[in-house]
Amino acid sequence: MAVFQIQARDASPKSYGEVEAITVRLVVQDCTGQVFFTDLQLQAGSVATGWVGNVAEIKWTEQG
Repeated sequence: MAVFQIQARDASPKSYGEVEAITVRLVVQDCTGQVFFTDLQLQAGSVATGWVGNVAEIKWTEQG
C-alpha cells in the first residue's frame, strides 16, 4: 500500500539580491522498498500553498 506525504519547506535565499541558480537534491537514506518523488514545485513567497495561478491571471512577466 502506497503512503504519500506532503512536505513543504522554506528555501529562502540566505541574502538579498537575485538568485543565480537553484539546486534541488532529493536524498533517501537507510530505507528499503520504493520511494517516489512526484509533483515537485518551487513557489515564490514565504507561504507554501498548493495553488498556482493560471498564466492568464498573471499581470506581469519577467523579460530577460
